[in-house]
This record gives sequence, C-alpha cells and structure tokens, in this order.
Amino acid sequence: MVFKRKVYSQLIEWKESTVKDCALLIEGARRIGKTTIVKEFAKNYYQENYLYIDFKIAPEELKKIFNDLSNIDSFFVNLFLMCGKSIEKGGLVIFDEVQYCPKAREAIKYLVLDSRFDYIETGSLISIKENTKNIQIPSEERKIEMYPMDFEEFLWANNDYYYADFVKTCYNEERIIDNNIHSALMKKFRMYMAIGGMPKVLDVFLQTNSFLEADKIKKDIISLYKDDLRKHDNKYGTSCELLFNSIPYQLSKESSRFFVSTIASEKRASQLEKTLFDLSDYKLVNIVYNFTNPASFFELTKEEGLFKMYCVDTGLLVTELLKGTTGDINDTYKKLVLDDINYNFGAIFESLCCQILVAKGIKPFYHTFKYNDGDSEKRYEIDFMYQTNLKSYAIEVKSTKRFETKSLSALKNKYKNNRFNTVVVSTKTFNPKENEQNIPIYMFPFM
Repeated sequence: MVFKRKVYSQLIEWKESTVKDCALLIEGARRIGKTTIVKEFAKNYYQENYLYIDFKIAPEELKKIFNDLSNIDSFFVNLFLMCGKSIEKGGLVIFDEVQYCPKAREAIKYLVLDSRFDYIETGSLISIKENTKNIQIPSEERKIEMYPMDFEEFLWANNDYYYADFVKTCYNEERIIDNNIHSALMKKFRMYMAIGGMPKVLDVFLQTNSFLEADKIKKDIISLYKDDLRKHDNKYGTSCELLFNSIPYQLSKESSRFFVSTIASEKRASQLEKTLFDLSDYKLVNIVYNFTNPASFFELTKEEGLFKMYCVDTGLLVTELLKGTTGDINDTYKKLVLDDINYNFGAIFESLCCQILVAKGIKPFYHTFKYNDGDSEKRYEIDFMYQTNLKSYAIEVKSTKRFETKSLSALKNKYKNNRFNTVVVSTKTFNPKENEQNIPIYMFPFM
C-alpha cells in the first residue's frame, strides 16, 4: 500500500520549478519509504517516461559506465542498452540506493548540466557517507531529509482525515475539545505510539489487524539497523551498536540522560564523539544535547558530554521496551493503546515529542539548572528547548493528567530578562481558557 506522505509536496515543488538546475537527493534511514514515494511520484508525474535503477542490485557492468562521461551521448546509449529501456527528453532518471555507486552520484554534476532529463537520488545514510570519500560531491544536488511517518500521516493512512483537520482547527482557533473526542484522539495517538511510523509495519497491521505481525516487522527493521551498525563499528572502531542498544535502558531510568561512564567507560572521548556524530548523521537516533545558557544562542553553550538519545521511530522503541515481556504480545499492545497498563509513559512521550520536533526541522536541546526559590536551592530540568524565528521555546512533557510545572516557573523566574514561549505537553484535553500552556500530546505535531 502506498501512503500519502508530506515529502511528496516537495517533489512536486521541485518538478514544477521554472529553474531546474539540480537533482534531488532524498536522505533518510532505511525502511522509511523513500523508494516507494519516489516511484509513486514518477508514475504520477512522468507516466512511463522514467528510468529506475537500483544500484544495490545493479550489475557491475552497469556501474562501470559511470566512470566515463566524456561523450554524454554514448553514455546514454550504453545506459539505456544496459537497462533495457530508453526514455524521452524531459523524463526522469531515478538512482535508488545511490551509495552503492559513488560514481553515479559524482556524475550528477554533468548529467544535470546536460539538462535532457530530471534526476532523483535516494540514499540510506548508514552507508552514503562512507562511499563518497573518493568522489567530488556535486553542488547540483538539493537534499531533502525524510523521516518515518508522523502522526498526521498516520491518521491519513487510517482514513482519519477528519480528525487531522479537526485537531489543527482546534489549535488554530483555540477551541475547547470535548472529553469524549479527547479520549478518542488519545487512543489514536497511543495506537500511533505503539505501531510507529515505518510504512511496512503500518501496512502489515492494516492488513492483518495483528500487533504480533506488526511487531515482527519492527524486529526485522531493528535487526537490520543493528547489523549495519555492527559492520560500521567493526570497520571504524566506533560504538554505534552499543549506544543504540542502550537507548531502552537509559530511557527506563529516572533520568533519561546518558552517562558516558555507563555506556563505554573504556572508550576515549574522541571515539565517543565520532560515534555520536555517525549515529546522528545516519538518522537512526535523535540526539538532544544539554546547554548552559538560555540567554544566548543555545548551540553556543552546548555540552558535548551531556545528552539524551531517542530512537528514530518510537514504534521501534516500544518493541525494544517490550522485548523482555512474557505472555500474549497482542494483549500487551491492546492494553498499551487503551492505557490499561501499569507503565510510566514519560520516556516514550518524550521520545515522540523529540521525533516530532526533528521531523519539523527543529533542533531541540534540554536544559538543567539550579534555582533558589527562597527556601533552598534545587535542580531543575526542562525536557526540550529550541529556538526558531528568533524566539525561544521551553517544552515540558507530562505523561499524566495531573502534574506540576515547577521547572517552567523556575526557568522564567531565574531568567526574568528573557522571554520564553512555554508549553506543557500532556494527556489533558485542550482547554485554552483554563490553561493556555497545556497542549494534549496529539496536538503537539500541529502546533
């Protein structure tokens, strides 16, 4: 099944641009639907006038023709002969899994300048960077980052267009949400939390209505990621798999911060820094760093050694968290969706909020600080802080309907000369007249 994806509108915008001076490179983790959406776009906008090449399975003879572009006409003759298909001028050429043919990516510069065809590349970041060391990266590329399906895309896939529009309207017009509708929306959001945003997982669930079958696909994806990370570690001496495996444990603790000593005490700081850089660059995790000074640009006072780490897709995280449970996994998932399970959802909700921010192109941080309220000095922590359009935002994530916001109050009192847009993301219904700071978690993606 092909699901409606937001990245599709970016493909259309590129196609309809009056100045076509670049190829598109769609980057992202494996299994998030890059190939599917590009093929769907090609069928709809180019009909049969497109050529698809999957370099992961392409023969070496085909890859070798990219070594020589001195005669561009001969190059295309050979390309079409090898692929068994030719296309007319104005058609689309798709280089799927382009990391397996670095010379094809380097050739983009000359192919775009030739201007007879359009070009889209896709690549999984776990290996795209590794295979570009000996080539010249073309400047004629426009990069688009793609992520797992977000909550709105999840609603679309379930034909819940009404709910998606309803939540956006309520937020924009500050409408109170009825408790019954709120309960229905929370159930849908917990379903998204349980299934996650990997298209194949959702497809299997919609076909079978089985959490067990969906969980099997998630385990396959996790295994695929870990295999990739293990190969990377063996080649470069990093600890990517170790950190990736540690995410469920770290998030299950009272503090979700990673402590380097508990992860790789024997590893040098420089090696750990490279590990974090690679994990982040490959889009398999979302790393959130602590920073020290909210009165400045957050990036300037980032602390490299203090960070939180979340899985790229919370559905995969749920599978990892449930790995050690016994009994009927279908029953466990149903209880998860119905909120009928004795579990602290704080870390999972945090992971979801981080996933939402990153998919919006926002770089979140977290902030720890001390503040004396007159009685004693206490330590506080703000779950997420970020800056956009020269505004600073402070987000607290609460997994229950009853909560306190002492940390936000302490932040505003300590930094009185700074203005923060403060938001509490929780399971409470939306009532702007009662508490303008509170946003139900299912509304956060539309904020």
